Amino acid sequence: MTISSVHQLLGMSDPAQDVNKGRGKSELGQEDFLALMVAQLENQDPTKPMDNNEFLSQMAQFSMVEGIENLNGNFSSVSDSLMGTQGLQAATLLDRQAIIETDSASFDGVAPVEGVIDQTEPMAQLELQIRDGQGALVRAMSLDPSAGKQVSFEWDGRDQSGRSMDAGNYYFAVAGSANGRVQSMPVAMANRIESVSLDPATQRVTLNLANGRTASLDDVREYR
Repeated sequence: MTISSVHQLLGMSDPAQDVNKGRGKSELGQEDFLALMVAQLENQDPTKPMDNNEFLSQMAQFSMVEGIENLNGNFSSVSDSLMGTQGLQAATLLDRQAIIETDSASFDGVAPVEGVIDQTEPMAQLELQIRDGQGALVRAMSLDPSAGKQVSFEWDGRDQSGRSMDAGNYYFAVAGSANGRVQSMPVAMANRIESVSLDPATQRVTLNLANGRTASLDDVREYR
C-alpha cells in the first residue's frame, strides 16, 4: 500500500497535494517548504534513503533565501519610514525664506528682498546693481565692504528715484574693486519656498522657490 493510499484510508490529505491547494500563488513559503520536505521523506525509497547532507543543504538554501527576503522587507520598511519623515520635515519649510546662491529673487511688491554677498577677498568698494526681467537697470547701491566677509543687504523694492516697483523677479549683481581691479562677487538671495517635492526613487527633497527655480536641501545656506 502506498503512502497516498494510507492517507486516503485514514481520511487524511496527502501533504504533497496540500502544498499549493487553495493558494493561487507562485512562491513557496516556509510552511509549503516543510510540507514538501515531509512528503519527500514519506515517499522516499527505503532502500535509498535521502542523504542527510542533501537534506541539510536544501534546508540551508531555503533559510538563506527566506532570510534575504525578510532583510529586503525590513530595508523597504525602513526606507518608507525615512521617506515619510523627510516629507514631513520638508513640509515644515513651506513659506519660509531660503537663502541660496543665485542671482535672482522674487519681489512680492511689499516685503523687502534680502541677500548676502561673499567677499572672496577684502574689497575697497562694493556696488550692487538690480535689474528687471528685461535687463534694465532699476537701482545701483553702494555697500559697506568693512562689514565683514559676508555683507548682508536689503532692497526695499524701489528704483533709483524712489518709485515702487511691480512684483516680479529681479536680478542682482555685485562688483567689488580693490587695488585697481574690479571683479564680480558671489551673491546669495532669499526666496520664499512655495512647495516641496519628494522623489520616491531617490528620496531627494527638492525646494520649489518663488523665483521659479529649484534647490536641494544642501544648496540652502540659511532659512529665515
